[in-house]
Amino acid sequence: MKIQNRFRRKLLKSGLGVAVAPWLLHDASAQSGIRIRQEWQQFKLTTHYQSFRNAIASMRANTNPASRGSLQFWTNVHVNHCPHGAPYFISWHRGYLYYFEQQLRIASGDPDLNLPYWDYYSYATIPAEFTDPSPTNPLYVPRMSANVYHALNLLPFAANVHNFQQGTSNAFEPKIEDVHNPVHDLIGGVMTTMQSPLDPIFYLHHGSVDRLTHAWALPDGKGIPLSAFPYSSTNSHPYWAGNNVYASDLSIERYRTLDPNWIGIDYANTNVPITLPPVPATLRTQTSRLAPSLDLAARQRPPFRSLPTARRRRISEFRRSLGGFSQVAFDEQSVSVRLRVDKTDAAEVGRVVAARRGGSEWETGTRIGKIKVVIDRASASELAAQGGFFYALYLNMPALSESSASEQSFIGTLGAFQIAAASHHGPAKLEYDVSDLLAQQKITDFSELSLSWIRIDGDKPPAGKAIQVAEARIDLAFEEKPTKAALLVKPENWYRRRE
Repeated sequence: MKIQNRFRRKLLKSGLGVAVAPWLLHDASAQSGIRIRQEWQQFKLTTHYQSFRNAIASMRANTNPASRGSLQFWTNVHVNHCPHGAPYFISWHRGYLYYFEQQLRIASGDPDLNLPYWDYYSYATIPAEFTDPSPTNPLYVPRMSANVYHALNLLPFAANVHNFQQGTSNAFEPKIEDVHNPVHDLIGGVMTTMQSPLDPIFYLHHGSVDRLTHAWALPDGKGIPLSAFPYSSTNSHPYWAGNNVYASDLSIERYRTLDPNWIGIDYANTNVPITLPPVPATLRTQTSRLAPSLDLAARQRPPFRSLPTARRRRISEFRRSLGGFSQVAFDEQSVSVRLRVDKTDAAEVGRVVAARRGGSEWETGTRIGKIKVVIDRASASELAAQGGFFYALYLNMPALSESSASEQSFIGTLGAFQIAAASHHGPAKLEYDVSDLLAQQKITDFSELSLSWIRIDGDKPPAGKAIQVAEARIDLAFEEKPTKAALLVKPENWYRRRE
C-alpha cells in the first residue's frame, strides 16, 4: 500500500478525518501521489486555469457566510483565527490553504485543480489576469498597487537563518513575515485588512509564502523542530502538539503542517531566491517620486528630528520602558530620532547583548532578558487604511549604510496591514525583538540608541499623516524561559519522511 493511501486511512480513522471526509472524496487524484502546485505563469496555460476562475466566481457569488462554498466563509476564518506576528503563522496558513484548495475543487467540479502561487521573486507585478477591471473578471478587485518590488528582501534566506519559529534567534518565520506583511501593505485595498481573503490574489500570495518556506527548509528541515508522523509526545517536539483551528468543526493536527509533503502537497519550483527580480517597468519610470526599495542596498539614514519624549518607567513586574517618544505621526517623511538611555538601563541592555554574543541568554531566575522596540496604540488614517505604502524600521542605522550594515540595523516593517492584524482583537501594539540586532552590531555603549523609519511607497500612496502612534519606545522585558524539550536526534531524511 502506498504511503499516501496509508496516510489517508489514518486520517479518516481520526476525529479530524470524520470532520473532513466529504472533502477528501473530491481529492481522488491525490491517492496516486503528491499534488504539485504550479507558478501562475505555467498554471494559466493549463486547463485548470478556467476551473480556478470558475471556482472563484462561484465563491464570490455565494453570499452565505456559513457556507464553505462562500469566499466570505474563508474570510471569516481568517478574521477569527489567523495568527500574525505570533507562533504558528506558517503552520496555520499551510493548513488554511490545504482546506481552501479542496473547496476550490468542489466549487469548480475539477478534482485535479491545485492552488497556484505567484512567484514575486521572479516578477514583482501582479499577474495581468488579476488587474483586468472587466465586470466579468472574477479575479479583479480594486487595489492601490500592482507591484510589490519594494516589499522584497533576501534576509529570510541568509546563511545564518537556521531556526524556524517565532521566539527563537535568527528564525525564518518572523523574517518571512517581513516580506509577507509589506506585500499586503503595497497591494492595498482589502489586502490591508483581516478581510484580505476576499481578494483572490491573497491565496497566490500565501501560496508563495508556503513555497518559500518549503524551499528554505530543504533538504534537511534546518532548525524546524522534529516531529514523528504521527506526532508522539515521546519522540516529537512539543511545538507540534495540538491542532490549528479554522472553525468549530474544522481543524488540523499541527504536526501535519510541518512539511507540505505531509499533507500531500509539493511545488513545481523548490529553489530559494538568490536575487531580487527585475525592477518593474512602471517603477523605472516613476523613481523620481518613489522611496527606495527594501532590498537593503546602500541607503542614507534619514535626518534626525526632535519629538516629544515618553518617560522611562516600569510597565509591569517584568517589563520596563527605557524611554521613547509620544504622539508620533508617521507621514511622507523618513525620520530618525535619538533616545538617551539611563546609565543603569544601559548596563542591563549590555548584559542582555553580551549574553547573546556569547550564544546564550541573560537569565534572572526563571526569566530571560530581551530588548524590544514597541509601537504602542497605532492607528492608520482612513485614507492610509487603504494601504499603498509602509515604513521600514531601523535601529542604530549608520549615516550611510551598505547592504550588510542595513541588514544589521533592519528591525521590520510597519503599515496598515500590520496595524489591522494587531488590532482586530484589541488596541494595536506591535513588538520587535532587537536583541539579536544589537548583538550583531558590536556596539558596547548603549547610553544612546536611535530609531529610523523610511517611508516606502507603492503606485498610489496616501498623502499627509498616515499612521498615528501613541508611543514608540524601547523596553527591557523579562520573559519566562521556554520549557526545554528533550534532545531529539533527527533521523536521516526525516523532513520528507512520513512513516
